[in-house]
Amino acid sequence: MMTKRQFLAIMYLLTGVIPLIAQTFTEQKKSYPVSADGNKYVVSGFTPFSGMQDVNIYANALLWTVKNVCPQLREGITEVNAPAKNFSCDLILASQADSNQKNTYYCKALFQVKDGKLVYYLSNIRIESSAVIMKKITPMEKLQPDKKASHKEIMDDFVQVESQVLNKMFDFIVTNQLSPITHWNEISINKPVKGMTEDECLLAFGKPQTIQESNGEVQWMYSSSFYLFFKNGHVETIIK
Repeated sequence: MMTKRQFLAIMYLLTGVIPLIAQTFTEQKKSYPVSADGNKYVVSGFTPFSGMQDVNIYANALLWTVKNVCPQLREGITEVNAPAKNFSCDLILASQADSNQKNTYYCKALFQVKDGKLVYYLSNIRIESSAVIMKKITPMEKLQPDKKASHKEIMDDFVQVESQVLNKMFDFIVTNQLSPITHWNEISINKPVKGMTEDECLLAFGKPQTIQESNGEVQWMYSSSFYLFFKNGHVETIIK
């Protein structure tokens, strides 16, 4: 016969395991549809992150963008307003390899964090298609999905691609173990100071052009005259 202690032990075990097996956004294949905003096609909405501070949601969203959207430095990020917890970037998305579409999509993405939610707004959506009818870059507003099946397929393909990207960002926000961000003022004005963490430097300056490591010291080069030297994960020396 099960004792009360054994029963409680099993309950604690189950309670601890359940959050670990909860499906990720990517596994759930959450979809974020295109909708009309006046005469524009947009993707808009919000995702709540219960139990997370706004500042950490914002930092993780911006950090994910630096790592996954910017080809180098902070290229592609068009505006950052840390006090308002918003930023905007240019997204370039491609049809998936297993899709029957072979398109490239361009859009502007605006993100803002407020009250435990990440608000997203994708607009200025343009399509570069290999199809004969659309060899040039075409605004999504030119599509007529209700009248042409080929146009609906393009729109559905875009939704699949942008949904996958948003889900990856949301998963990162939930799972990434962020180092403490204590230099927001310096991040806001792109100023390097001693004591900054690697995460803080990524937020402030983007991806370094080169990374070198020797004798326990890590060196990030941002230009021929801008070097950061890290020790134990924090900036120890700055050369400008």
